[in-house]
Amino acid sequence: MTSKLANYRRIKGLSQQQLADVSGVSARTIQRIESGKVEAHPATLKMLADALEVETEELTVNEQLPESPEIKNGDKIKPVFHILALIGLFFPVFNIILPGIFWLFKKDESPDYDLEGKSTVNFQITMSLLFIPSVLLMIFVFSIGFSLVLIIYFYTLVMCVINIFRSINKKNSFYPLAYRFLK
Repeated sequence: MTSKLANYRRIKGLSQQQLADVSGVSARTIQRIESGKVEAHPATLKMLADALEVETEELTVNEQLPESPEIKNGDKIKPVFHILALIGLFFPVFNIILPGIFWLFKKDESPDYDLEGKSTVNFQITMSLLFIPSVLLMIFVFSIGFSLVLIIYFYTLVMCVINIFRSINKKNSFYPLAYRFLK
């Protein structure tokens, strides 16, 4: 059995200690909440939810999430989000559209799919929004604009490849520098 807090923490790719450092809640308290030994104080839940970038209500559900065989086998589906984003990098706008459509179909099947899809789409939107001014900058200052375009493109490419392998190895995906457009 996995608690909601543990599930969201793992999706973010954080250890209990890392979550403690980010949230200001002690690691021991996080362990006790995840194991179900204590009921979290509302202020504590708020701190944890803010650190995990989720709504407090998502952590307040007391039921445990079973680790069903379907979700364990579903780890084969998680790399698809990143593969679609990678394919989309070679066709403008499809880096958002392909994983976005896949997320719309899979988000209700599992909270893992929902969060995986959101993080992938959020990252792709963020990188696309950074890419546009870089292309425009190429018109005025080619050397700087071109350098930024290459940096953004290869950073996005590398992060997609890294997260494909992370999800194949059953690790949580991690996209730094992504703004949360989908919450």
